[in-house]
Amino acid sequence: MAIRLIALDLDGTLLTSKKTISPEDRAAVEEAIARGVLVVPVTGRPAQGVPKEVLELPGVRYVVSSNGATIRDIQTGQALLETHLEAETALAVLSASNHVAMIREVFRAGVGYLSQADYDILCDRYEGAMLAYVLDTRQVVPGTLEEFLRDDPRPIEELFFLTDSEETKRDLQTVLSALPGIGFADPFPRDLEVMAGGIDKGEGLRFLLDRLGIAPEETMALGDGGSDLPMLRAAGIGVAMGNSIETVKAGADWVTGSCDENGVALAIRRFVLTD
Repeated sequence: MAIRLIALDLDGTLLTSKKTISPEDRAAVEEAIARGVLVVPVTGRPAQGVPKEVLELPGVRYVVSSNGATIRDIQTGQALLETHLEAETALAVLSASNHVAMIREVFRAGVGYLSQADYDILCDRYEGAMLAYVLDTRQVVPGTLEEFLRDDPRPIEELFFLTDSEETKRDLQTVLSALPGIGFADPFPRDLEVMAGGIDKGEGLRFLLDRLGIAPEETMALGDGGSDLPMLRAAGIGVAMGNSIETVKAGADWVTGSCDENGVALAIRRFVLTD
């Protein structure tokens, strides 16, 4: 079947290691859009963190953010899906993980909230485009995250934990798995995202496809991280980037070039633009 929708992860996929879109990838995306194919960013980033150059691609209308927790029609501003964590559940997660030394963030309405100490660590860790992304999407809370959630108990999109090792992350996920009503996204080897149960990039994509009347067989998805695997499996063609971790490559239908080798353009030209 002809591809009608392309789901694109951002970091490590559409965005190069310098956090830009290559001219070759941009040209392929724009050609697909010109042929009537929907191109949908599907990212772990909060909505506020989606780069302007992505949102301004001609024809991009829907954005799936926070690993599927939020889906928005950016033309109308309408939220099509908001599967968020209740503040009470988030507080239970924070309580169960307070013995682990790590950076903790709470995401709500596209903004990440964290302590001053954790904010300073993030700013020291990054530079260039990633530092700009942190500065644009994070806000320091005056007290603790627990106090922040008690003072404003509205639901949140996710909790984001940046641990010091893969072992710490595994142990943390084991502890948290005993809590009801939560799920996990696995974007990077040492980082763990805690979300509402039953949602991930794959479920977010399925929801959007059902709403648009597009069959899974009419979709192609591209990604590089562990949190992208559900999306690759939900699509008719799942494409792993050349810079993907091995488990993602093993779970994909095809492996393309890396994000710095125009991997998105290679896949689009192979599966979408070839007559």
